Amino acid sequence: MNKTEYMQELKKHLRRLPKEDFAKAVDYYEEYFADAGVEREAQVIEDLGTPEFAARQIIADIAIKNTKEPAGSIKEGFNAVWVGILAVCAAPIALPLALAFLIVIAAFIFSILLLIGCLMLAGVLLVLVCPLSIIAGIITIPSSIPVFISCIGMGMTAAGLGALLTYTMWKLGKWLLAGTTHIFGNLISKRKEAAK
Repeated sequence: MNKTEYMQELKKHLRRLPKEDFAKAVDYYEEYFADAGVEREAQVIEDLGTPEFAARQIIADIAIKNTKEPAGSIKEGFNAVWVGILAVCAAPIALPLALAFLIVIAAFIFSILLLIGCLMLAGVLLVLVCPLSIIAGIITIPSSIPVFISCIGMGMTAAGLGALLTYTMWKLGKWLLAGTTHIFGNLISKRKEAAK
């Protein structure tokens, strides 16, 4: 196997990583081969091990790194969870059992994230009710001042509750993604320690 074949195999095993992590890993190995030179290519390939082994190590390292650095955005959080899932699947354990376990966990997390998303949407809709309620109150001023005051009060209450609900669900979603990433990182760390 030469450098080109090795890198093609490595890229094949890393293709499910997020683009940024994929690019960093490929660049690192390209530079590693370039620093070693053509004359040490065979030695580098022997030192690195099989492309599959190297890919497992890369994925595990990225998953562990993701547990130590909090995600800056929801997308980064999802990417971190995805890398954690890839790392657990790459572990040399009973694959069917691991896959079933991951499917159950993924379904549970997805259900909770959907619930959080629905509650966030409800909060946004409550905020949107505020102007409508105020408009309805203004329309009723000529016929009934108490209805006007009630509409304004309900609108403001809806806006406050909606903002609180939206903010709380946003924070809960970020916390859930960070916690899930942390759990996967711990699983990978324990697997790496057991492999040593």
